[in-house]
Amino acid sequence: MEGVRLTYSERGDVQHVLVAAHLVRTSSGESAKDAQDHVVVDGGFTLYLGGDEREHSSTLTAGTGTLDEASLRLVAEDAVVLQNAAGDRLETEYLVWNEDSNRVYTNRAVTIYTADGVLHGRGLESDGRFERYRILQPTGELSVPEPR
Repeated sequence: MEGVRLTYSERGDVQHVLVAAHLVRTSSGESAKDAQDHVVVDGGFTLYLGGDEREHSSTLTAGTGTLDEASLRLVAEDAVVLQNAAGDRLETEYLVWNEDSNRVYTNRAVTIYTADGVLHGRGLESDGRFERYRILQPTGELSVPEPR
């Protein structure tokens, strides 16, 4: 499919919206019981987390991705950017978002831009909204204001 917009909802409330340039749905397994559906997106995509395009908690963009629809586990690759509502922006080349555990993680190099400065490191764990995150191997400098 080309020019795709998929809406994921629970009980009528929009949870996530995926907008993709190109999408291919594949299925594997010998029987319906063993079938595993995967969605492969390329040509760039945006996943609005916690709402739709107008109102959401964070935005994930990347060049390519693979979504396992059974587990709602998305692997994003190629110029990955995750931005939260406060404006903090994560840049990396590989990121996994897992809806079931509401976690985002990577073991690759990360750069995070915040109002207070730029953080660098390798590996990251975060909640799905990218509000509480931890860099596993931090590097670089961050200015911390002195207590009054």
